[in-house]
Amino acid sequence: MRSSGLSLDQAPPEDIPFRFFLTAPVFGLLAGSLILYRGVLVFSSSWHFETIALTHLITLGWVMMIMMGAFYQLVPVLAGGQVPWIALSRVVHFFMIIGILALAGGLLLISPLLFPVAIAALLLAFTVFLTQLLTALFRVKANRPVVVAMRISLISLALAVSLGVLEIGAITGLWPPLIERSIVKNLHVTLALSGGIGGLIIGVGFHIIPMFYLSSPFPEKRAIWILRAGMFSLAAVSVMLLNSAGSVLLFTAMLPGVTASIIFTLTVWQMLLKRKRKVVDATLRFWQIGLLAFPLSLLCLSVHLFWPDERLTFAFGLLFLMGFAATITNGMLYKIVPFLIWFHRFSTLVGKVKVPLLKEILPAKRTSGQLLQAALAMLTLLPGALLQIDWLVRAGAIFWLTSSGWLVLNLIFAFRQKPVTND
Repeated sequence: MRSSGLSLDQAPPEDIPFRFFLTAPVFGLLAGSLILYRGVLVFSSSWHFETIALTHLITLGWVMMIMMGAFYQLVPVLAGGQVPWIALSRVVHFFMIIGILALAGGLLLISPLLFPVAIAALLLAFTVFLTQLLTALFRVKANRPVVVAMRISLISLALAVSLGVLEIGAITGLWPPLIERSIVKNLHVTLALSGGIGGLIIGVGFHIIPMFYLSSPFPEKRAIWILRAGMFSLAAVSVMLLNSAGSVLLFTAMLPGVTASIIFTLTVWQMLLKRKRKVVDATLRFWQIGLLAFPLSLLCLSVHLFWPDERLTFAFGLLFLMGFAATITNGMLYKIVPFLIWFHRFSTLVGKVKVPLLKEILPAKRTSGQLLQAALAMLTLLPGALLQIDWLVRAGAIFWLTSSGWLVLNLIFAFRQKPVTND
């Protein structure tokens, strides 16, 4: 079955993406709890173990969980690649949970016993995941922009995970540091955020926006240029970091990628404004908030090169991770999850029993409230971290907790929708 360029007959069993999607906001709850407990202290130094734990609860627990579920679903459906050993995805999910909890627990409790568990579990999970998905993607002969973007994302993740394991082992004394810590940290962040997370969101955006919002197609030549510019900057910045280059050289290396990101943002914004169906819902607003946060995060990063204030690091992290990555993946869940439930459970029953409309599987009134909480979280956490105002940070944590809990309830509501058979 093919629809809108999708190979729906190759879709994996529904439980595979859903287990990742349902787990993500639970880690959002853990991240919010940590911010609420420690307040502004988690935004005092990017080297603090608590700050590193918070970062990975969001990057691995929220964003990566959704990315993994999306990869397992979209590589067969969007790219046409058959993921091998698909049942192993359930093993990946289990060891990701163990690895993230052990990593965060080890950092928060300063427990040397938990770090080997974290490294082993995460290495196993990522090795299986990357082997499955890279095998599927490199078997695809077509080099469409979405396929190229997914390859970039996975290769960047592979390098970022390797550097992360190297760094965790070094700071916990499992092995001596092989590269200067600041270089490893900056490379790890660059590859994970720009290549891994940014690469997937941009690549999927090429296809998801026209499909779900009935907009004009993303111009293919522009998409190819964006990917080439992004790859160039990713490679150039990595080389500069390895050679401890100065701010001017780093900014020069970043410039093509930043320009490509801004062009992507402006193009998608224009596509959304000119969409054929002028319905305004929470998923649209999630995309628009994310598209506003993306260039602002890059601005903070660029300014930080010449004015190395730690507060700009946190502004970049909040805008990129919570404002861009978490917000857009949240919005995509509200499109992807109802579609998958309808496809797996109701599509074959049309004309036989009463089948709900797609919008009835997860009603708009349930998603709009969560959107408000997510927006308030950003509007309080960002100034709270920048100005070091403890009560504002804790208020932001409450909004983030409410938003994450609301998302959990919404996903469970959608997941419980099942056909009602006629007697």
